[in-house]
Amino acid sequence: MTHLKPKQYYIDLYDRYTVEQCRRTEQLFDKDDDPPLETKGVSKKEAAQIQEGAKKWYLRIQTGERYLNKDKTIREWMDADEKRDNLLENAQAPEGIRCLTCRNLVKPTFKELWYEMDKPDRVLFMFDCPNKCLPRRAFFSDGDEWRTKPHLCPRCSVPLSSKEESDDKKAVFTRTCPKCGHVETEEIEWSAKKEEEFDPNFAADRDRFCLTDEQGREFSDMKFNLERMAKFADEWKEKEKALAEKLEANPNGFILEGVGRTCAICGNGSREDGSWYDKYGLKCLVCQKAIDDGEIPASLAKDKDGWYSKWELERAFNLKSQTLKKWIREGIIKSRTVSYYGKGVHTELFLLEDNKGFLPPKKLVESRSVSEVKDGKTWHRVEEWYKFVDPFKHLKGYKIMEHMRVVPPEEMAAREEEKKKKWEQKQALREAKRKRKK
Repeated sequence: MTHLKPKQYYIDLYDRYTVEQCRRTEQLFDKDDDPPLETKGVSKKEAAQIQEGAKKWYLRIQTGERYLNKDKTIREWMDADEKRDNLLENAQAPEGIRCLTCRNLVKPTFKELWYEMDKPDRVLFMFDCPNKCLPRRAFFSDGDEWRTKPHLCPRCSVPLSSKEESDDKKAVFTRTCPKCGHVETEEIEWSAKKEEEFDPNFAADRDRFCLTDEQGREFSDMKFNLERMAKFADEWKEKEKALAEKLEANPNGFILEGVGRTCAICGNGSREDGSWYDKYGLKCLVCQKAIDDGEIPASLAKDKDGWYSKWELERAFNLKSQTLKKWIREGIIKSRTVSYYGKGVHTELFLLEDNKGFLPPKKLVESRSVSEVKDGKTWHRVEEWYKFVDPFKHLKGYKIMEHMRVVPPEEMAAREEEKKKKWEQKQALREAKRKRKK
């Protein structure tokens, strides 16, 4: 009998184990006797939703990990069974074994693979005497003899004599103590191999818990991104700790070497000459010079909710750059100019403190993420705040709304169409340029 089976056997076996494990997980979360997850300020309905979300997330991780380990586990199972077949086929019986009764040489009559916990597999050979003497002898392929442990009398510790009577229903073993007459009886009933019970929900649960290759790749990508984010977070913590220690030694701030760091005020990346770091955070040297010269307060680097950048104003209110410049010229809105080392304009900021009653808090004009199911997939996009509320009611009392109007849908559609045409024209020009180069 071979141990190695067709690959599909192992695939089905692995899927069955996966379904069983995930079913146990669901039962663990859905137990009726478990009290609902309740915390201060959380209702029973909200607690149940949290519990359901936790179950879905746990099952997502469990099913994903089962998918990632599937090929490796099946390969290990098949290699192990193939190794057992090779061991059984190539094992050699020990030679020179003699009958303990008549001293004749005995020969092996059959062999089988022997399993033991925490020990390597071995092959057991059974030897029969040509004179049919008893007891028979059994040896492993490594030469160790297999010997049964005698049943001892519980009263006087003398080995019991055994007698067996069996039929097609059961076997009865009667053991008697030759010294005190103690008798033990053991019955073993033969039972036919049970057929696997019909599982009407297995196919549906297999579809739920055993991921397809496409779903598995999505989980693998998600896991990779999460691990990368966790690694980045750990590295960031180490960098923050080093910065805190250096700032403690230099309380007034210091030059931070390196490029690519983002200024907390203008948003530009640092250049070769580095950045300035102090208790307010990281700034480029241009913005730090503006702070030193009193053009803007240093606290702006930390209090980002206290001001708008030019880009943020244009995005939040769908403003054109020319309109914002006109407002600044006419004194409708007040800006703070960050100069480039005392010359020109490096960036412009619009402080809530300078524009009280005109600009709303930034939290009132935050964009929102929305999701849409299309072709069986969930797509996410960001929409501006004014698509979810009546802007004039939402920002009632802020004077900026006196200078705003809601664009009619027809005009908005025309704008979008014009924008699309310009994009298509640019693409056509690029394609033509590319063909000319060829």
